[in-house]
Amino acid sequence: MTFLKEIKSLKVVFIFILILIVGIGIASYRNVTEVYETAEWRANSYNILTFIEDLKTQIVGVEEFQRNYIITGDSSYLKSFHRGITNEKVDLNNLRILFHDNVQQLSRVDALDSLIAVRNINLTNTITVREKSSYAKAMDLLRERIERKSMDRISEAVSVIHAEEYNSLHRNDLALVVNVRNTFFTIIGGTVVSCIIFLTVFYLLDKEIGVRKKAEQDIRREMEFSDRLLNSSIDGIIAFDRNCRYTLWNPGMEAMTGINKSETIGKVAFDVLPFLKEIGEDRFFYETLDGKSVIAKDRWFYIPETEREGYFEAYYSPILDLKKNVVGGLAIVRDSTQRKFALEALERAKDELEKRVAERTAALTKLNEDLRNEIIERKKAEEIINASLHEKMILLREIHHRVKNNLQVISSLLNLQSGYIEDKKSLEIFRESQNRIRSMALIHEKLYQSKDLNKIEFAEYIRSLTRDLFDSYNISPRRILLKIEMQKTYLEIDKAILCGLIINELVSNSFKHAFPDGSSGEIFISLSSEGEKYFLIYKDNGVGFPDKMDFKKSNSLGLQLVTTLTNQLGGDISLEKNGYTEFKIIFTA
Repeated sequence: MTFLKEIKSLKVVFIFILILIVGIGIASYRNVTEVYETAEWRANSYNILTFIEDLKTQIVGVEEFQRNYIITGDSSYLKSFHRGITNEKVDLNNLRILFHDNVQQLSRVDALDSLIAVRNINLTNTITVREKSSYAKAMDLLRERIERKSMDRISEAVSVIHAEEYNSLHRNDLALVVNVRNTFFTIIGGTVVSCIIFLTVFYLLDKEIGVRKKAEQDIRREMEFSDRLLNSSIDGIIAFDRNCRYTLWNPGMEAMTGINKSETIGKVAFDVLPFLKEIGEDRFFYETLDGKSVIAKDRWFYIPETEREGYFEAYYSPILDLKKNVVGGLAIVRDSTQRKFALEALERAKDELEKRVAERTAALTKLNEDLRNEIIERKKAEEIINASLHEKMILLREIHHRVKNNLQVISSLLNLQSGYIEDKKSLEIFRESQNRIRSMALIHEKLYQSKDLNKIEFAEYIRSLTRDLFDSYNISPRRILLKIEMQKTYLEIDKAILCGLIINELVSNSFKHAFPDGSSGEIFISLSSEGEKYFLIYKDNGVGFPDKMDFKKSNSLGLQLVTTLTNQLGGDISLEKNGYTEFKIIFTA
């Protein structure tokens, strides 16, 4: 009976030990699962913080590329500007993916996306002003600092998202520490029991310990990465507990204050920086510990020990534990000295300008009285001059109209005379002479119709001239496609006549020689300018210019005229053969 009782007792003990081992195993499995889940959350948080940092870099970079383009006019900055906007959208989409189960953060990301979109529109508008208007107007928009307000709101929105994610990371850190500690005790208890009862259990637990050590190494690496993120921030980042003792002091704060991290950790904030109480900054600490997020801007600081002084702005947010209790606070501190001084200098300049305007207004009032009397006297003289000028304008228009009519009469006479000519070569000469006369007559017609009698709009003139040439040679625009690429450009009458005659000869030459036997192709004409230089380009994709022929020494009257007219323009002409027969003429306005 005693033996049976011992057997039963051993069974009870064995069952109890098995239950204990199973309980230890279940607890170990649960703790390992929580460690893995926490590690996954931490990895997700690090990815989010990385994208937030990259987004901040892209936001700053976009503004820098915009300013560089407005200042330098270098179009390469535009590519970087648009690439930065694309990268912003990519980072925002990545944040949305990572926040797929966080409705609050998703709404913040959407709000941030709207702010960035508005800011990018403002930046793009400034670039458009620079492209279409002038450098001065674009710089005026920059000085108004419209984008700065958007940037402040964007920075605030990013800081809120960053702080919330950092709080989440901190909560996961606390949970991870608790889970690791519980796991450690569970492993020790299970190992002792397993060594006493079953050697095989030792093998299983030893294997599990190896797995957990690897998880701890991963956690350690992630914590090191977190430290690198904090250390790489250009802004100061601090954290404090409920007793206002510093628990974090990053290199950004060391650079701003000149105070080493070792002199602050574990010490009360108001003992390390006494000026915080003097300027009332302590109330922001206490409001943060009450669970509020606070923003303090343009706060003055002076540190006698390091002789550092200036202005700063700080963004405070509470740090919560797993139970949503406030265990401390986090603050991102930014040096705003330069911005503050710039605003003050702007105010002083404004006051000085108002004073000078008042003085100038008084002087101008007196001058205005003097000018008023002079204006009355000059008004009568101007009326006489305007009447004379109007009469001369009418006479000039009549002269151009009569020159145009005379040239058309000459063209008509040539046309009548050509009816008696049977020799094709002579007939061709008459036709070319008619076209040259028409090109000059067209100039006078445009001048007669123009408000400015000294200049004509060249693009419109070339379109009219080439249309007449197509009609003269009976060429279908479907067979030979004409492409004209010119912006609205005004040329003086002498330059316009010479350029028109040059294009007349080149187009006629293409019709006669470049497209034989009714072949098709295209003709391209462009005029561009750079400073005072003009670039007139004419090319066709016809049969091509003979390789051994020098166009400047050609027997063709048309090419001789092109060379002579270019010399009269005071320009240079060159011929390139790159699949096209291309004439390039460079002259100065």
